Amino acid sequence: MKYTKYIGAVVVLGILFAACKFIDPEEFTLRSADQISRNYTYLPLLRAAPYAYLPSGYNTIGSSWLASASDDAEEVNETEPIQNFNIGNWNQYSNPDNVWAKNYQGIRKANDFTQMTDTITWKEFQLSNPTSYADRVYRTKMWRNEMFFLRAFFYFELIKRYGGVPLIKEKLNVKGNLDSIIGIKRGSFAECVDYIVTQCDSAAKNLLVTQVAADYGSPTKGAALALKARTLLYAASDLYNKTGNTNPALGYTDGNRQQRWIRAASACKAVLDMAPATYTLHTNYSALFLLGSTTNKEVIFERRIGSTNVFEQANYSIGFNGGNTGTCPSQNLVDAYEMKDGSAFSWSNPVQAADPYVNRDPRLAMTIVANNATFNGRKIELWEGGKDGLPINLASKTGYYLGKYVVQNLDLTKNQVSYHQWLCIRLAEMYLSYAEAMNEAYGPDNNGGNTLTAREAVNLVRARSGVAMPAFPLGMTADQFRTRLRNERRVELAFEDHRYWDIRRWAIGSTALGGDIKGVKIAMVDATHFTYTPYLVESRTFKSQMDLYPIPQEEVVKSKGNVTQNPGW
Repeated sequence: MKYTKYIGAVVVLGILFAACKFIDPEEFTLRSADQISRNYTYLPLLRAAPYAYLPSGYNTIGSSWLASASDDAEEVNETEPIQNFNIGNWNQYSNPDNVWAKNYQGIRKANDFTQMTDTITWKEFQLSNPTSYADRVYRTKMWRNEMFFLRAFFYFELIKRYGGVPLIKEKLNVKGNLDSIIGIKRGSFAECVDYIVTQCDSAAKNLLVTQVAADYGSPTKGAALALKARTLLYAASDLYNKTGNTNPALGYTDGNRQQRWIRAASACKAVLDMAPATYTLHTNYSALFLLGSTTNKEVIFERRIGSTNVFEQANYSIGFNGGNTGTCPSQNLVDAYEMKDGSAFSWSNPVQAADPYVNRDPRLAMTIVANNATFNGRKIELWEGGKDGLPINLASKTGYYLGKYVVQNLDLTKNQVSYHQWLCIRLAEMYLSYAEAMNEAYGPDNNGGNTLTAREAVNLVRARSGVAMPAFPLGMTADQFRTRLRNERRVELAFEDHRYWDIRRWAIGSTALGGDIKGVKIAMVDATHFTYTPYLVESRTFKSQMDLYPIPQEEVVKSKGNVTQNPGW
């Protein structure tokens, strides 16, 4: 059924309640079941509302990628708000990534839908219009399960930033006792994780295995299982399992971490068991991020952006008319890409240092635009004095431009556009998450009674057609495997909003977020020969309390202290 017209206006009460942000400032008058039955096309509008609060990935903070607040990149523009992360100029009063209100608004929209449809049966159509009855019952059921998934997604976005948060499982009645709402406290981290898992399990039971074309971008069974797996991987990670922790809002206080790793591995396996019938690794790594309006079996959950060139304007080199450079991949990230034979790259090796982009992991060239690479019909001139290099204002600080996700053949002077989509979850992540959980639970080569070992899972990702990196060898210790797997995750998932959060959940922020960001200075010898010299771009600031975001101070104040602040803020 096509919906071409939405019926039913949203009535807004002209009162803004000075309460916590998990109360939407706009109080909507809910339709009764009778009104909905007469104006059925109102439901798709209500269904669509929470989707607007999903992260889009592109230019997450201002015009910047979140990667620019990690050791993977640097934002070229010093005035962009993301720079506050890098200099440590953020706190409970001012946070460039303050999404507390945004996610609670998404949760509220999902609660609106589930509450409004909770008692609707459409029985009045059962005899008079059986076709319409069946369609309405089916769609209402599917859409309610979408809300379970979205509610879980928003809560995951909250807990990975703040730890335990207030759990609002139904729409709050702001016309009632406001003191009772203000008195809502933070749930424990464990309670929040369990709630997310319950929501995902409920959604997975009823969502479709594969989505119909008209509903691409809506969650499927696999998306619900994958979100559960991601949540449980985080729950087992270092940040939330600190020895001696006594604050349940910050993480677990028991000693059952081993079981959490096993549970995470099992959740990942539930997704992997859907391959290859439902999911398979794309045969072209580069093309995976340029799917346009089509889809691919590696994609588990996506947000469709539509046709635009805003992303290209923000990330094309300043050497192109209409380009503004934006996100500059760091030398730190470039150095993480192995040689083609699986050995580590080293500036101490004179052969490698003389031509640093030759014989490297193919994903390097598919992700990052380096000097002398072909881009939009010409060679990129990142050498000093070149069209794309310093000292031109807004030229790359690091000696690199972003290639991944960028449509590289647009003429921005003609305002050409291209379709974009953000891959929220994909199959390769599930293989790498499974490998991490399995290694922590059993080691690299013990399958724990499952089909795949940790090593075998990561090797499937490395063996992708067009990448074909050597397999991790047998006989690695758990520590050795962990080090290489973390690097593999960094490379495979670069610029997909994982590294920034992985650093935090692994509790390595003091070195990875508080260290030096490096670039490369390039001098031209002749048209085909250059010299490359690594150099310090900037030194960053990070304190241990920054592993968890501060609760926005206004929320602490409005709750009269019932929503407690995270330590150190």
